[in-house]
Amino acid sequence: MPGLVAALASRLAALDRLPLAALVAGQVPPPGPEVGAALWAERAALAAWLGAPGSARTLAEGLVRWLWRKNQYLRLDRAAVEAACEDALEDMSRRLGEAEGPEALGRGASEVEAALRGRVFALVRAGGGERPREVVCSEYAPTLQLDALGLADAGLAEPILDVGCGASAGLVRALRAAGRDATGVDREAPGDVAQVGDWLTFPYGQARWGTVLSHHAFSLHFLHHHRAQGPEAYAYAQAYMAILRSLRVGGRFVYVPGLPFIEALLPAAQYRCTRAPLPAGLQGASEVDYAAHVERLA
Repeated sequence: MPGLVAALASRLAALDRLPLAALVAGQVPPPGPEVGAALWAERAALAAWLGAPGSARTLAEGLVRWLWRKNQYLRLDRAAVEAACEDALEDMSRRLGEAEGPEALGRGASEVEAALRGRVFALVRAGGGERPREVVCSEYAPTLQLDALGLADAGLAEPILDVGCGASAGLVRALRAAGRDATGVDREAPGDVAQVGDWLTFPYGQARWGTVLSHHAFSLHFLHHHRAQGPEAYAYAQAYMAILRSLRVGGRFVYVPGLPFIEALLPAAQYRCTRAPLPAGLQGASEVDYAAHVERLA
């Protein structure tokens, strides 16, 4: 169904160009007549997809990933997004059966899209306020990550865990290519070298890791929620301590940016925190311009 795919891709591209705040506020132009025409021309294939098991989950996962690209800090109720998608697909299936032509089907599809947007963006507002900002997430070259973490010339105790390894898990792959025992965790992690998971609830274990790394991932989000003074900050503090407990004695949690507000509270008998200044080219990018190396002593 190439015509339908092309029409939907064009619609998604138009939505992607809109700021997140405009999308959440409902400032979205309706789809053009080409969408209804494509839906009508390929309605048999559309009906099969609407009724296929797993379609709602696939749609929900795509929506969540798209929203994360708009704002990496969003915390979304995945089950609620999937429920909204299930209802949207059921509604679309009904309208497909009732429509008498492309114009009617196009109007129905526009109404289904608007209803789905309304439900999903209500969830976005719940997690990001009435006017959420665009906060994109970038991935960095492995050498740049190690430089920023202050690890360019340092040995890494194994096994190694990269928290927030990203969709490519580039640092994990580089470490493995160098013969290191490394894995990662990320909500979009590639399954061949890392684990898909939420770093707030990931089972880090006890005395398990030689090194836990996080380059502009876990601590950046923790810092964001700490400044916002919301309930997420407490969840991050719990996860932070879970990571420290997961270190072997002598192991380190290495992250950038630093977290001075919690590092100052660590018991000196159990943990030692040292600060590694950022390379000259990276200084000044953040008010917290050091990488933290937290070593477990006992």
